[in-house]
This record gives sequence, C-alpha cells and structure tokens, in this order.
Amino acid sequence: MPVVNPGKSRQLTVVFVAVLVPAAATLVWLGLRLLEQDRILYGQRIAEQQAASADAVVRRLGQLLAGTERRVLDGKPVAGAVLLRRTADGVTVRPQFGVAWMPASPTALAVPTAVFAQAEAFEYQGNPARALSVYSGLTRSPDAAVRAGAFLRTARVRRQRGDIAAAILDYRSLATLEGVSLDGMPVDLLARRTLCDLMTTGTSRESFSEAVAALERDFTAGRWSLPRDAWELVAADVSRWTGRRIAPTTDQRALSATAEWFGARARGGRLEPVFLTDDGAHVTVLRRDDADAAHALAIAPSAVEGWLATAAADLSLDPASLSLLNDRGETIAGGAATPGARLVRRTPAETGLPWGVALAPGNAPAVSEEFQSRRRLLAMGLGALGLLLAGGAYLLWRVVQREIAVARLQAEFVAAVSHEFRTPVTSLRHSIELLQEDDDVARERRVSFYDVMSRSTERLHRLVESLLDFARMEDGRKPYDLQPVDPAALVTDIVRDFRDDSASRGYQVAVTIAPGTLGTIRADAAAVGHALWNLLDNAVKYSPDGTGIAVSVTPHPRGLAIAVADEGLGIPRDERGDIFLKFVRGEQASRLGIKGTGVGLAIVCHIMRAHGGSVELDSEPGKGSTFRLILPVAS
Repeated sequence: MPVVNPGKSRQLTVVFVAVLVPAAATLVWLGLRLLEQDRILYGQRIAEQQAASADAVVRRLGQLLAGTERRVLDGKPVAGAVLLRRTADGVTVRPQFGVAWMPASPTALAVPTAVFAQAEAFEYQGNPARALSVYSGLTRSPDAAVRAGAFLRTARVRRQRGDIAAAILDYRSLATLEGVSLDGMPVDLLARRTLCDLMTTGTSRESFSEAVAALERDFTAGRWSLPRDAWELVAADVSRWTGRRIAPTTDQRALSATAEWFGARARGGRLEPVFLTDDGAHVTVLRRDDADAAHALAIAPSAVEGWLATAAADLSLDPASLSLLNDRGETIAGGAATPGARLVRRTPAETGLPWGVALAPGNAPAVSEEFQSRRRLLAMGLGALGLLLAGGAYLLWRVVQREIAVARLQAEFVAAVSHEFRTPVTSLRHSIELLQEDDDVARERRVSFYDVMSRSTERLHRLVESLLDFARMEDGRKPYDLQPVDPAALVTDIVRDFRDDSASRGYQVAVTIAPGTLGTIRADAAAVGHALWNLLDNAVKYSPDGTGIAVSVTPHPRGLAIAVADEGLGIPRDERGDIFLKFVRGEQASRLGIKGTGVGLAIVCHIMRAHGGSVELDSEPGKGSTFRLILPVAS
C-alpha cells in the first residue's frame, strides 16, 4: 500500500484551496455583481419610462394650453381663463364674468357738477320747486352725463319732498343710461341699487324680488366693471336683500387679483409666468404685447389642475405622481413633490411652458419572482466545477494581460520620455559645441545661441517638473495654494507666454473672453496654468501647420469653462475614455510618431479634480477636438 507523503498532501491541499477558493469567491462576486447590475438596469428601465412619460405630459399640457389660448383669443369663453388687455384707458377683461372686480374701470363719462351749480343753490337755499324745475329741464339735455346728473338730482329732491313714486320713475330713467359713472360707480347700477332700496317699502314684494333678482343676475354676470371696494359694496347690498351671501368664486378671486397685478405692472417691470396671489393661488400668465396695448392670458389654478388630471388620465398615470413647478422648483399644482424622491424633472426652460413638470415613480411591476429565478440560476452555476475553472483561468488571463499592458505602457513611456529629452539636449549640445569652436562668434549669433539654450533649458525644466508633479499627484503629495484668481487674466497671461515659447511653433492662438462679469475662481494659478499649457501643447502637436487654435473663457452651468479648440486629428470615440489615463496615447499619435509622454492629460485631470472641477471633451476624427476645463466660481 503506497504511503502518502503528508508534506505533499498539505501542499496539494494548499494549492487546491488556493485555486478553488479564489475561483469560487470570484464566481460568487460575479453573481452578486450580476444581480446588482440587473437591479441597476431595471432602475434605468423604469427611469427611461418615467422620462418618456414626463415628456408625454409636457406635450399634452402644451396642447391643452395652446387650445385654451386659441379659444380665448377667438372670443370663446373658457372656464378659469380670461384675456387681460391694458391700454392708456385702463384694463379690460374678456370674458368679464371671469373676474369679480377690476383694478380700474375703463374710461366712462363722469357726471359734471358745474352745470347744476345754480339749481343746487336754489335747492339748498330753500327753494326746491325752482331747483326741480331747472333739474327737470336738464333731463332733456343731449349730453348723457348731464341727463344722468339731472335725474339723480330730481330723484333726490322728490324723495326729500316725499314723492317716492316720482323718484322711482326718475331712477328708472337713470337706469337706462350706460357709460356714465359717479365717483367710480356706474349710474345705471347706482339707480338700480337705489330702486331696490326704495322698493323695500311701499312696493309689492313680487316687484321687489324681481328687481333684486335682475340686479343679482347682471351683477354676477359681470355687466359692470367695478373696483374691489365698489364690488364688495354692491355684493353686501345684494346679500342683504336676497339673504344669500354673494362672494366671488375661487377662480374669480384669483383672476381678479391677477388683473390688479397686471394693471400695476404691465407698463413697468417683468411679469412672472406664474403669479402667486395673496390667497396662495398660483395663476399662470402668458404675456402678449403689441404697440398699442399689453395683453396677458391669465389661467386660474383650477384650470391648470384640470389639465394635469386630463394629461394623467390620457397617459394612464397616477395623478398624485404628477406636479407642476415654477422656475424656483416650488410645487404649484398637482401632488406635492416629496423631498428626496427620485423625480423626473423638466424645468420651464426645457418644457417651453410657463411651468416645469415633475413625475414621481409610479407603481413598478413586481420583480420578486424574476429575482428568485436569477438566484436559482446562480446557484446552479455555482455547482458547475467547469465554470469555476473557466472563471479562474479567465481571471488569470486577465491579470496577465493587464500586467503585459502595464509593462508595455511603461516601456512606451520610457521611450517617449527619452525622445522628449533628446530634442532639447541635442539643441543644447549643438549650441555649446558651436560656441566652443569659435570664441569670436558675432554678438547677434551668440545671442541666438543663448536664446536656443534658454528655450531648451526651459523645455527640459518643464518636462522634469511635469514628471515630478505627476509623481507627487500620484502619491497625493502635490500641494495646491488656492487663492482668488481672475480667470480672464490667467488665460491671457498663459496664452501670451505660450505664443512666445517655442512650443507654439508659430501657430495662431486666438483668445475669446465672454463679455460681462465672469467672477473669480479659487485656484492654484500655477497648476491651472500648467493644465492649460498642456492642452495648448497638445493642440499644437496634433494640428496640421497653418491651422488655428481657439481659446475661450465662458460661463458654464457648473461655474466657468476654459476651452481649447483645435482643427487637428480628432479623437476616435473608443479612445476618449482612455486618453486621460496615465501613459496612454492615441493609436494615431503613435502611428504618426507625434512626440508625447502620455501623462499630460492625466495631469490635467488630477489638477481639475483637486480644484473640484472636471474636464469635458468634444471631438470628431479629422475635424479637431475641444477640451474644456470646468472650474467652480468662487462664492
């Protein structure tokens, strides 16, 4: 019977465990990652559905808004919507019953007083008969305002003399006059109110009820344009006579407040697309102006809520998951947006509507059975030894490939650095040899040699500092002195120095600074300048002779953007993610023999991350590239 060597057994056990355990652990990890990715993909699918639903809601709301605007402009009444128009004469509303009161009545004839001065003197001096005679003559005046004033005064004199029946006839005549006002109150409304008061005594109850009902009907239908205090006075009278409280609807109150706001601001100041009334109602306002008047379509909250419900019903969405937002992100209609919820938002600028849209997650389909099925499949996979070995072999292969790739990149880096150093060293050596060969070199030529030596020394210094900086960045030892910096001045100085340096090779570098205040950035000026220099150097390297390089400084949604655009080779899409890694250079650059170390863009990324910024890239092969340094603006 053979004897088993315990030492070899232990070695085999160790080797077996060393192979099996990592392979099994790797497989378990891959299974967990698969479940996590599946969960992420499911979330992405739900998010895509939400985004599509939000866009559909935006389109539906736009259709409803456009339809309402078209009907109102065509003169067709729409519940909860009015068209406001302001001219030098005042503010008008169409349809008028959409509001309760107005900021100011349109121009109306005012009752004059001068023509009644003599008759009023007779009246107050104790001669009412003579005054009545003069007033009666003026009731036949061709001027409607004079007739209105005369009927008011004859009715007053007759009431004082106790002739109520004759006074009622005067008020009935006065009620036929339209377009005349007394202290802001239309005289026909004033006459009908007074008639109702007079009818409370000495008139049949039926006649009184009919008069009050007619007054209530015309008043609530918006026959008269009244300021708020006059409207509330008439409403109190009608409520007292009918026993029913006359109050504006919620929409009328909101639209009336909007009309007052519009009247105050139409000629001066900006109109908000969503106006918040004192009662907390959000009224949507669409401004349309022409040379003669200011126009606005005002839409009450109930109409907007109705549109939101219609959009939800049309798209089979939960109405509680939909809400409308103003430009500050506040909810103005629909369900309140829960803080922290994963909402799909569309801002007013994105929707092209007066409001933004927020859509909360709806009821997602159950996926527990799907997850259980995947777990069962994973358990079956864990039992397959072949998959374990294949997974282990694949993992080893990946490790070997990665090491080979790293070794290749390091070799290429050493070769690239050697090549980068060779050029300035050769220039230095050549200049020194020429100076050593002839002690009587002309001053102009000697100055040119010194200039070549200075530029070569500066280039060597820059190469060494770049490599040292990159090493310090990799180790986390690179210090940054963040100070307030003027980005325009920084970019201008760097571009000027670059133009003067041999690295520019005579390329035309144009600088564009956005007009207006760009603000300042908190930055290490030397580090940011280093990053910009690297981008300029790359632009020169990868651009054909005779092309230009554009540098711009513009505002950016995340702060400030410093862009360098060239007309060079461009970067293929599949290389854009790798070129920011250390030692990585594009395939085309290597094939064409373009100089470089493969650390320039990696340094740029390090510097931007240290400043809380980022790097953006737009490129198209054969048409050039644009790199943007995104930096936050100092508060």
